[in-house]
Amino acid sequence: MNQTVFPGPRTGSVRIPASKSQAHRLLICAALGAQPVMLQCDGVSADIAATARCLCALGADITDDGAGTFRIVPIAGEMPAHADMLCGESGSTLRFLLPVVGALGADVTFHMEGRLPERPLSPLDAVLTAHGMTIRRDGALLHVAGQLRPGAYELPGDVSSQYISGLLMALPRLPGESTLAVTGRLESAGYIAMTEDALRLSGIRLQKQERTYTIPGGQTVRLPAQSHVEGDWSNAAFFLALGVPVTGLDPESLQGDRVCVECFDALRRGPATLDIADCPDLGPVLFAFAAGHHGGVFRGTRRLRMKESDRGEAMSEELRKFGAEVTVDENTVTVGCALHAPTEPLDGHNDHRIVMALSVLCAQTGGTIRGAEAVSKSFPDFFDRLKDINIEMEIR
Repeated sequence: MNQTVFPGPRTGSVRIPASKSQAHRLLICAALGAQPVMLQCDGVSADIAATARCLCALGADITDDGAGTFRIVPIAGEMPAHADMLCGESGSTLRFLLPVVGALGADVTFHMEGRLPERPLSPLDAVLTAHGMTIRRDGALLHVAGQLRPGAYELPGDVSSQYISGLLMALPRLPGESTLAVTGRLESAGYIAMTEDALRLSGIRLQKQERTYTIPGGQTVRLPAQSHVEGDWSNAAFFLALGVPVTGLDPESLQGDRVCVECFDALRRGPATLDIADCPDLGPVLFAFAAGHHGGVFRGTRRLRMKESDRGEAMSEELRKFGAEVTVDENTVTVGCALHAPTEPLDGHNDHRIVMALSVLCAQTGGTIRGAEAVSKSFPDFFDRLKDINIEMEIR
């Protein structure tokens, strides 16, 4: 789909859909629980649907009433002899559920799409195989079996917070006590805090001393029967960048991307140097915002290479079409501050956040984005929300 966005004034406000990050966690907690849960989730993206679909393959009964409420009946009884887990392009679904599958002792095949087969699983896969699981990759298929054992686990904190979150959700189910030590620099700490919060809400006991968790085994998840998913700060960032009022957000949220407000303020005042190691998903929209204002230097960008696209290189390629000079180094992206209508059609790089970031600039200059349908991964009605603030668009 080619989406043309026309420049013009923005009016009105936008209500932001449910947090994709929190929805993954609460769906998993509910499916591992002891009682049915009604989960209010305003807006179901492709990634959220992937997690629900995979949990159903494991034996949960999850229905969506089409009006923003999931009814989740937990996994019960014996595991199916084999389950096909259609996780699409969702890295969160794969990385969260891989340890959970081991805790359940399930035999499954994860089916991966897009760039997901290229995204790393190391060292999580090695840690899981050392504790009883078997994991075999066959192209876009990941064959998984075996029973995860309690014990001493260790993971680095600077590869993916999703590895840590997946283990934190899985280990309480094992029959004995486990420890999880997080080593080295910890990045995306806010996402781990979200997992801790979801587990506390579910009645799971964790002891944390500095960077080591002690996790009693044999615990049962008890998420409240009526629960809700808060608004998504990651998706709100695109509308905050456009300067429109946003509703549906918790100002005290643990979501790490809440820092976008401070980042935009810094970039409005002048050229800013920002470390985004703890909020890598903000990279594309911050690069776009910097190009439209005073430029900026962004550090901690190494992990942007491992997303749905190589986001540093993708944004560099597209921002140059607007006249902005961009330099991409090993762990730094430098963005210049020139901005005019793009000289040629823009490419969404099959990446939802690239498409939305480019839309922010096109709302100022005009432009056509190819592959705009990629927004369905996290924000299916993104362009409808742009229309709500009177931005004119046309599908070509």
